[in-house]
Amino acid sequence: MPIEGIEWVMVLGVVLVMIFWSPDKIPELARAFGRFMNELQKTRIEADKYVNDLLRPGVEAVGVVDKQLIEAARKLNIATEGLRKEEIIALINKRLEGAAAG
Repeated sequence: MPIEGIEWVMVLGVVLVMIFWSPDKIPELARAFGRFMNELQKTRIEADKYVNDLLRPGVEAVGVVDKQLIEAARKLNIATEGLRKEEIIALINKRLEGAAAG
């Protein structure tokens, strides 16, 4: 199987590393790269946790509003199953306008 494409870039990279740094330095470079990747992963995990903690109250608030919307529709005898939030709001508004007019 011939070497082609990205394999040549990798081979060239290894050769350049061996030319510019002595073979004794390669394990040290590999450890440094491993530490870098570990820190990068820790930072990503912390950033994900921070974003989730930041967004959780908003998501929970939306869930509360959705439950209140469905509850209001049920009190007005409006079937909500299979309807989008906008459709439920429109039906509630229509029912309230009809009640105000009548």
